[in-house]
Amino acid sequence: MGLTLCQAGKKEAGPKYYPGAIRAVETSTQGKENRQESLEEERREVPLTSGSGRGGVSHPDERHNAKSLFPSQLAQGQSRTKQRTLPSYLGKEAQCTPQKAAELSKRILRVIVKDMRPLSLVEGEAFIDMIEYACPGFKCPSRWWFTKQLEKAYQCVLDDLKGNLKKRSSKITLTTDAWTSIATEAYLGVTCHYINENWEMVSFVLCTKPLEDRHTGDNIALWIEEVAEKFDFSLHDDVQAIVHDNAANVVKALRILEEKHGVASLRCAGHTTQLIVNHALKEPRINKALGAARSLVTYFHSSEVATLKLKLKQEQMGTPQHKLSQDVPIRWNSSFYMIKRLLEQRWPVTATLSDPEVTKAAKHYLDMRADQWSILGDLHQALEPFEQATVFLSGEAYVTPQQRLLQDGRLRLLMTRTGKNVCIFAAALDPRFRKLKFLSTDDILKVKIKLQTLALDARRVRVREEPDSPSGQLDHSRGQKPKSVLDTLLGSDEEEEMEDDDPAHDQREDAVRNEVLLYFGGKAIPKDKNPLQWWKENETKFPSLAVVARSYLAAPATSTPSERLFSAAGTIVSKKRASLTKEHVDMLTFLHSNSK
Repeated sequence: MGLTLCQAGKKEAGPKYYPGAIRAVETSTQGKENRQESLEEERREVPLTSGSGRGGVSHPDERHNAKSLFPSQLAQGQSRTKQRTLPSYLGKEAQCTPQKAAELSKRILRVIVKDMRPLSLVEGEAFIDMIEYACPGFKCPSRWWFTKQLEKAYQCVLDDLKGNLKKRSSKITLTTDAWTSIATEAYLGVTCHYINENWEMVSFVLCTKPLEDRHTGDNIALWIEEVAEKFDFSLHDDVQAIVHDNAANVVKALRILEEKHGVASLRCAGHTTQLIVNHALKEPRINKALGAARSLVTYFHSSEVATLKLKLKQEQMGTPQHKLSQDVPIRWNSSFYMIKRLLEQRWPVTATLSDPEVTKAAKHYLDMRADQWSILGDLHQALEPFEQATVFLSGEAYVTPQQRLLQDGRLRLLMTRTGKNVCIFAAALDPRFRKLKFLSTDDILKVKIKLQTLALDARRVRVREEPDSPSGQLDHSRGQKPKSVLDTLLGSDEEEEMEDDDPAHDQREDAVRNEVLLYFGGKAIPKDKNPLQWWKENETKFPSLAVVARSYLAAPATSTPSERLFSAAGTIVSKKRASLTKEHVDMLTFLHSNSK
């Protein structure tokens, strides 16, 4: 079957015309006359401007492009002719196979989840038109069908995550925070963190749990217990610590969980820094200087003339053409960024305000005094280390040594408190800080003794899991006998007798003691080195301490992971999707955060 291609190439007198598309015409069954009529019908002749494009032929003008993009806006009386494809001329229109339809539906669901698009996307006219063009014969399922697929995908990922949690060999750390959506619905976010067998930090979002009751300490504690039950782990046996902010109700909830399950309560280092810096910024002279800076930035944001003049001054003075940043008073780091940008643009700003076209004589008070500029300079220098520390401690993919922010007096205070001193033990198990120079000699000795006890307990557990060991035989033979409270806390008489009769018990204690002495006797590694890589390379050298290190080094310094979760949730619960059910908000957030 022969094919004829219609092209425009001959130069003729009069205005120039360009055929809108090249068309394949079936010639075996049509005569010359029919073929000519078909060609004329297919042409969309558009007058061109002489000399434009290659060889005097240009592309269709903007009106033609606009009509192509928005066919519904075509002038009345004009019909839209759908462009035919080569297979349609041949009578072999491509059909969408069931396999391709299933894969395409799967990818549409991925777009909804990963790009946080509303489920109503699949019912949009332009979306359906695009899908039909890309895959002729494919009928896009309804939003209700995709909702069911979303629920199935959620259950599948949930089962996989629960399986991964069961496979881990160390304890996990949780972070939690509360949030209220644009639909005035409250949620509790919970994330988990641990170190896997390959010494890599692993983070998962567990839930964005909808809250139906008052946010009291008792209720928050109960909700966290429900999350643990849903994901099949024990707060007592599997959770090392829970990181949270300083809200009174959350602090009370963690106090309840600490007393009930023994889980450690860690206050968010970022939130604590926020409280400290905000308190310092309330000093009258500092507060007044910040108020003047805010007024100045607000003026530029509200004046088009001032903004245009500022750009001109920036060009003349060779400074970066950056806009001024407005701060949020309750966020000290936003005040830091506002100060940093103002100091960068000080002279263009001053020159702009001195221009009578911009600032009238009655508004010259907008320019700050020299002493206020000086205060902003000192404030920038003072806040910069806090900003750098906050950014560093908010990471999830590496160890965040929050204990380095605490000074000697505070650490000594922590040593006297009851509970698990996760920060101090994490510092001791970080080979960069194992010398513990920020502690006194007596406190260093206490830490070493406690870590030796923890390492010995870890070794006992490992030995009991070996079926050939005497302790393992004890567990199998007496596993059905219930233990009393004293046996649970202090060890049963049978276990003590078996350990006394076990000649390898003393050898294990000596081995763990030598392991601890060898570890603390080593040289601290450089601070820019990765402690997890070091442990990966030295795990066989310190097997018992490595088990303890996996649990303590996984604790993040801040509750930022749960706050990042709400950034995604805030995008999902937008004005266009404020009618989403709470359960589907949880599913979408869970899938978006945990799917690869």
